[in-house]
Amino acid sequence: MYYTLYVEFIELKNHLKEKKLAPCYVCYGDDDFLLDRALTLFSGLAAEPKPFNFIDKEFASSRELTDELMQLPLLGDYRVVVARGKVDNVAIEKYLQTPNRAAVLVIPVYTPHDSWNKTAEPTVPKGGVGVNCNRLPYGQVTSFVTALCARTRSTADEKAVRLLYNKCGGYMSRINAETQKLAMLKAGGRITEEDVNEHVKPDTEFVVFELCDSILAGDPARALSIVDGMAKNNDLVAAFTLIYNRFRKIFAAAVDPDGLDGLGVKSSQVGKLKSEGVRYGKVRLKNVLDMLEHADYSYKTGATTVYDALTSFVATAAYTNK
Repeated sequence: MYYTLYVEFIELKNHLKEKKLAPCYVCYGDDDFLLDRALTLFSGLAAEPKPFNFIDKEFASSRELTDELMQLPLLGDYRVVVARGKVDNVAIEKYLQTPNRAAVLVIPVYTPHDSWNKTAEPTVPKGGVGVNCNRLPYGQVTSFVTALCARTRSTADEKAVRLLYNKCGGYMSRINAETQKLAMLKAGGRITEEDVNEHVKPDTEFVVFELCDSILAGDPARALSIVDGMAKNNDLVAAFTLIYNRFRKIFAAAVDPDGLDGLGVKSSQVGKLKSEGVRYGKVRLKNVLDMLEHADYSYKTGATTVYDALTSFVATAAYTNK
C-alpha cells in the first residue's frame, strides 16, 4: 500500500493517536522547534525499554538502517527509528514495499531559514508521509503564547503578540524563549507593544523587511538608522541575501505578476508584492537590484567593508526611490 498523505504539524498529535501509522515519515521544514517537537511526539510511540525501542542516529549505510528497521519491538507495539543525515531514498522505497509494520521510520529534514522563499517540500519515498514543520501562521501561534503567559498569570495584548511574532520571524524557538522572558518580567500583569519593543531584539528578517520598506518609501534617513541598528544586533552578510530575495520578488511581480507561484512565493505575500511591483515599476526596481549586486560584489572582493557596502547601497537606493 502506498501513502501519499501530507500531515501538518498541528495535526500530527491526533494522527499518531489514531494508530493507523505509515511505516515512514519525513519531517521537514524551516522551524527547528517544530521539527524537534515532532520527533518528541514520535518518540512517544516507543514503549520501554526506550534504548531499544527508540533509535536516533545517522546510519553508515542503507543496509544498517534496514537491518535496524526489521527488528521487532520489546514490550510494545512500535519501534521508532530516526534516521538523520543523508538517506538512500531508493533503498528506503524498496524496504517500504514490504515494511516491518511494527517499525516507524522517521527522517528529519532541516531546511534553511528564509523569510521570502517558501521552503520546498523534500522527496517523500513512496509509502511514506510528509510532515510539514514549516513556520506556523500567526493564528496558530496565539494560543501557544497565551498558554505560556498563563503560567505566570500574565496576559498579552493582541498587538503585542502580533509584534512578537513578527520580531521573531515566526520561528517558534524564539517565540517560546521571548514569551517566557516577557511573562516572567510581567508576571501577574499585561504584556504590551512597548514591552515587546523594549525587551525583544528583532530578528534579522524582520529588520530587513523594515529596511526594504524604507528604501521603497524613499526614506534614506530611516533606512540608514535601521542599518546602524543592524550593525549592532544583526548579521549584515545574511541581510544582503534577504534584501536581494525581496527585491527580486518585487521585480518579478512587476515583470510577470502571474508567475509568482513558480518562484515559491507564499500566498500571503503575493498581494503585497504585486502592489509594490506596480507602484515602483520595472526600471526603478531593476536599478535597485543592480546597485545591490554592485554593493555585494564590493564587500566580497574586499574593496570595502560589509557595513560600508550596505550603507552606500541603502543611501543611494532610498534616494533613488524618492
